[in-house]
Amino acid sequence: MSASAQHGADDAHEADPVSRALSAAHGILPDQGPIGVFIHHNTLHAFQHLPFHEGVQAGAAALGARPYLSLPEFRAALAVGRVAESDVRHEIGRFLMASADGMVMPGLSRGELWAQLTLTDADSDEAAALEYLVRSGAARSCDEPALWAACLERVSGGPRRSPPDTRRLQRHRDVLVAHGHVDTDVAVHGELIRLSSGFLDQGQAQVSAPYREKGFLRAVSEGYALGASAPRACRGVDVDMRAVFAAHETPRAVIERMLSALGVEGDAVEPFLLATALALPGWTGMFARLQRHPEEQAEGAAVSLEEFLAVRLLLEHRAVLRACATAGLPPEWPALQRLAPPLPARAVVLDAWLLFTLCSATHRDADAVRALRDDTLATLWEECLACTDLARRQIFQEAYERSYRTVILDAVAARRALPAETPSADRPRGQFVFCIDEREESIRRALEEQHPGYITFGTAGFFGVAIDYMGLDDHDVAAHCPVVVTPAHEVHEQPVYTALGTHQVRQRVRDRWLGWERRAANASRTLSGGAGLSFLLGPLSGLKTLVRVAAPRTSLQWGQRLMSRLAPLPTTRLSAFRVDDSARIVDGGKPIGFSLDESIDRVTAVLTNLGLVRDFAPIIVFLGHGSTSLNNPHESAHDCGACGGRRGGANARVFADMANRPDVREGVRRRGIHIPTDTWFVGALHDTASDSVRYYDLETLPPTLVSAFEEVFGALEIARREDALERSRRFDDAPLDLTPDAALLHVEARSSHLAQPRPEYGHCTNAICIVGRRSLTRGLHLDRRAFLVSYDPNVDENDKVLERILAAVGPVGAGISLEYYFSSVDNETFGCGTKLPHNVTGLIGVMNGHQSDLRTGLPRQMVEIHEPMRLLLIVDATPESLLTVASRQAEVAELVTKQWIQLVAMHPETGAMSLFQDGGFVPYHPQPMLLPVVERSPEWHQQSRAHLPPALVRSALPLSAVGPRLHQSA
Repeated sequence: MSASAQHGADDAHEADPVSRALSAAHGILPDQGPIGVFIHHNTLHAFQHLPFHEGVQAGAAALGARPYLSLPEFRAALAVGRVAESDVRHEIGRFLMASADGMVMPGLSRGELWAQLTLTDADSDEAAALEYLVRSGAARSCDEPALWAACLERVSGGPRRSPPDTRRLQRHRDVLVAHGHVDTDVAVHGELIRLSSGFLDQGQAQVSAPYREKGFLRAVSEGYALGASAPRACRGVDVDMRAVFAAHETPRAVIERMLSALGVEGDAVEPFLLATALALPGWTGMFARLQRHPEEQAEGAAVSLEEFLAVRLLLEHRAVLRACATAGLPPEWPALQRLAPPLPARAVVLDAWLLFTLCSATHRDADAVRALRDDTLATLWEECLACTDLARRQIFQEAYERSYRTVILDAVAARRALPAETPSADRPRGQFVFCIDEREESIRRALEEQHPGYITFGTAGFFGVAIDYMGLDDHDVAAHCPVVVTPAHEVHEQPVYTALGTHQVRQRVRDRWLGWERRAANASRTLSGGAGLSFLLGPLSGLKTLVRVAAPRTSLQWGQRLMSRLAPLPTTRLSAFRVDDSARIVDGGKPIGFSLDESIDRVTAVLTNLGLVRDFAPIIVFLGHGSTSLNNPHESAHDCGACGGRRGGANARVFADMANRPDVREGVRRRGIHIPTDTWFVGALHDTASDSVRYYDLETLPPTLVSAFEEVFGALEIARREDALERSRRFDDAPLDLTPDAALLHVEARSSHLAQPRPEYGHCTNAICIVGRRSLTRGLHLDRRAFLVSYDPNVDENDKVLERILAAVGPVGAGISLEYYFSSVDNETFGCGTKLPHNVTGLIGVMNGHQSDLRTGLPRQMVEIHEPMRLLLIVDATPESLLTVASRQAEVAELVTKQWIQLVAMHPETGAMSLFQDGGFVPYHPQPMLLPVVERSPEWHQQSRAHLPPALVRSALPLSAVGPRLHQSA
């Protein structure tokens, strides 16, 4: 996405300023589509071509957001030991390089000055608070009154600090608000939100907005021409709209005319128009998104960012004229800019406090302060201004990541130093292939703790099967694959022949029920219908809601049982295989199902990627994942990112169907992988909210493998309870002493509760991605923080497997990590704030209350325990192999070289680690450490609700690595 945004900007470089502003807006605005399918992505994708810190700072400046946590938040992490002071000082040295040793004033180096400004609150901007603390005797300065008095006296005599003006005065509204006058955006946004929500509605409204096939400008102007009234603060816009309608004026002509009327000309056009587009980023971004992706638009709507801005400027023009006339200010932009109020003078107490803190730290007395020369003090102030708030937070961010990176790399090195796993002559008892999702790390560990013969793998959760899938009750196909992949095949779920009658009865029952629901919903919005339904069904609805809140799990089970009686699900099959290319939807459409050769290609590729080329278990379960919750507009944000924000059960089912076919196995055998005849693949879906597991097509299971499947089934039953227990410790309302069975009941109740804002925490713990053999991490408790990707460098020729893996895993993992990063550091701007006031609007997104900007990003409840860091990608490969892959994959290269992820190469043979930093790989030397050792995972994670460092779990380790004297007991 970032590359295309950059190319768009390059193409528009020579164009007119309006085109350049529109091109820039398309790149910067939120790129979140309709909320029904939530796809994680880098929020600042348009800046990904820049180095990380440069990109996040530029993007945050454009949006008026925070690029990092605040200094108080970083200092709080420092106080509890999450960040080491030594790491902060190390990063200051990296930032300043050779200049760190230069002297700012006698006894104070530049590096030490930056350390004091970063680690302490010396550079406070809370003048009123400081004055109160000094008067009340609570300030540190009260312990050294002579020094404090000298600092006040010296600062008052000058020279003084002159902080830069960082106010964002980009539009008329900004200057008006700076003067204390009316905020014109209140009226403009109110009308825009009303018009946009109706125009973009995708089925929530009872009646579709008229004329939307003609475009936003034409639809709005025609509405005014038919008699719509103007908002009070925008009086006269109805006349303007009627004139636009009568003249058939184009959106570009309207924009240019309104800019001229507001006095915005020449070089001011591009920044002014871009700032105008970013003033209501949620709704503006949705117009931009739907213009680029017309397949996501409501049927019949013609959506354009240019038309949206034309309507906005018509409203803004009238609002500005009215506000400026009331305030006695000129409406022409150059004249209004010149009248912007000056910055208030900086309080003396702030500079005095800074000087006092620095002198106290360097042991200067009052006489030394009074003796400071003007040029020395001016140099000090100049260096303090150079040590900006952003620079300090950048340093803290690097230290924050460095502290965690050190813990993880040292732990991985300690695990690798254990005695190597001795190859077993016994056949594996069960093999389980999960998505790489970090939420699956705990259930994989829970399986491995039960027996050494249970082997787990991780791969991208679409399992190499990119499909447009249509389930039994779906009305259309949906892509189940990473967003960077376009499916070339369709797969449909269909009832088997003997269940056709059951299916037809079920369809009739469903159609009648859904039709009644639609009619009741429409009737409830009328005066008579609403009153009548309230009297007739209100008591029943109230009772149902009470039961759902009081007993969510039980009531949901009752409802499901009732539906299974009234409309039972028929036995189904997937159209995963086709005999020839004639099976197509329509002429020129995508083929339904995969051919024999295509099936062989996919099964071979996935097994090779996993390193699963020998020693097959009797039962191999492929588990896709998804999430089910109620009353949760962001439900799809918990689904599988590798499946395009959808559930991965269909992909697992298709892969198992392919791999069980004898003709496919024969083709795979000819390519060097022999799958035994007594091995059977089972597709399944793991619900990460309720921790349920649904299996597919068990009626095809060979009778000879029933006992083997029952063993695997039993192992997963234990594992999902242990997984629920580990998840539950994060929830404040779940006691830490829950049993596994009680924990499973708890998460089932959460996922079925109407009023539960946290059915699960999603990816909130993501921090690491480890690509390599499971032997490197088996038995290592990683606290559900690691994407685990199976890769065996010993079966990879020319790094082709590694390239396939990183091409899929890199963008997906980085997208998830960066979206959580930005929604954490500034949840109000990059995220969507708390869920509690959210209302779904038009089935495209959520607003706060009845009217607000469209809230994009992740809600606070999904990120509240997240630690915002770039993804730490550890790969079981040499630096040379990684550089080779990066040279062939542009998006991976961009993420690595611009350091939007942290990349560590771990040599497959020696274990030597190298960190990619400042343009190249540098050796990392792990420090010897003793890892805590526990027998079972709960002994470690049930101690606390906080993030945990790694530990060794003896029961999950191979027998050769469980010596009691290797590490320390927890």
